[in-house]
Amino acid sequence: MTNRTQKERRRDRRSGIRLPVNLNYAEATIETSTLNMSAGGLRLKRPSGLFIQPGKMIDISFRGASLEPMPALVANMGKSHIGIQFDEKRFSDFELRELYDLAPAWQRLLVNSKRRLWRDSRRFAVFFANTFLRSLIIRLTKPDFVFAVYGNRRDADTYFSPELAKRMPPNLVLGFIRNQNARGLLVASQTLEHELQADSDKVRDYMGQLQRDFPDVKRIALVGRLPNFVKKAGIDISDPLVEGSLGTRYMIWDVAKQMKARPEYSQETSIVVLGGAGRIGNAVCDDLSGLYEKVIAYDPRYEQDEEITTDQGTVLRTSNVARLHDQKLYIGLMSHGDVVLDMFQHMPKGSLIADDTHPCISLNVREKLLEREITVEKVVLSHSEFLMWPRMPSWNRRDIPGCLVEALVLLQRPELEGGEFLSFCQQAEGMGFTGRLIKPLAE
Repeated sequence: MTNRTQKERRRDRRSGIRLPVNLNYAEATIETSTLNMSAGGLRLKRPSGLFIQPGKMIDISFRGASLEPMPALVANMGKSHIGIQFDEKRFSDFELRELYDLAPAWQRLLVNSKRRLWRDSRRFAVFFANTFLRSLIIRLTKPDFVFAVYGNRRDADTYFSPELAKRMPPNLVLGFIRNQNARGLLVASQTLEHELQADSDKVRDYMGQLQRDFPDVKRIALVGRLPNFVKKAGIDISDPLVEGSLGTRYMIWDVAKQMKARPEYSQETSIVVLGGAGRIGNAVCDDLSGLYEKVIAYDPRYEQDEEITTDQGTVLRTSNVARLHDQKLYIGLMSHGDVVLDMFQHMPKGSLIADDTHPCISLNVREKLLEREITVEKVVLSHSEFLMWPRMPSWNRRDIPGCLVEALVLLQRPELEGGEFLSFCQQAEGMGFTGRLIKPLAE
């Protein structure tokens, strides 16, 4: 396993609690202890002389806990550790709390102190980057583009406290982005998502300040629902603003081909777009009609079923949940990922949801879906020369949001602006952008 893979699979919040465990393998019981633990796996101390081939299944039991032995997969073996991964069973919050309480008080105090130190260090880093160092960062970076994002309260608390927020500018530099020779900055408004949605004046303030802060950038990519907020505020999305829909559509189109290519779904002739009446959803349905015999555009905003014939195929627009009963492939484009709770009971076992919502489907909701054997995977784009540091919440640093890709392509090929979708796809693919489905980060 490469270093990149090891880092990117750190998908759960980890605790450095050390507890005695029994490892049962090949009819032998081996005593060891945890080095680290999370809801999805463990890092165990490797007993001297023990080797288990990665990919083998073992049983783990905690001495002194009421938990039943848990089957687990050996993910990797190091010189001094064994990496254990739970694929089907995960620790619940209650189980993690029980295990956490088994640890000595000094260990719990140490772990809590480390977490507070990490949180406070990140907040002060953001503070210094946006006060004393802000001008220097912008001058040294010389950004070709800006990725304009927003967040919810949880995202904001990750980066700053209310006290620090008062001392920083309204738009915060939160990260550096590089793609090939292009350099950019991740910039977030202190105004939260629900405020931008409700108040167009705040959207106009965000966009105006953004262009005053970065007058020389060639492109400003708008994340998620921000183009909707901008249009509602009466702002024309024109150079340097980039709506991002072509990049998102390309990403979903590329991923939809891969979904159909999986052996378990090779016989599927239709796909459902959840949120099909939206700005992106409408276009995505047309795009996918060239890949599937039927595309079902599901959205509560439709008042009645309507079948549309496109140049490539058929799109059924519906708000009838009964239309989901025999469909196994889904693209999630709802306004909020957890909206899937309103419809998941109508999805059959074995379904796959490719999630491109913002915020994405949460861990708690994914666990409910998994109880019905419905899998959620996150839709991302990748490029071998892309890097975002530090990463966005719920994203790996080398994965690219689809709404950013259009700006990256237009930096090199400005003549594609406003062009045909398939021409954009050909150029994006030729430039090395590839759609991927990955396991979501558990944040």
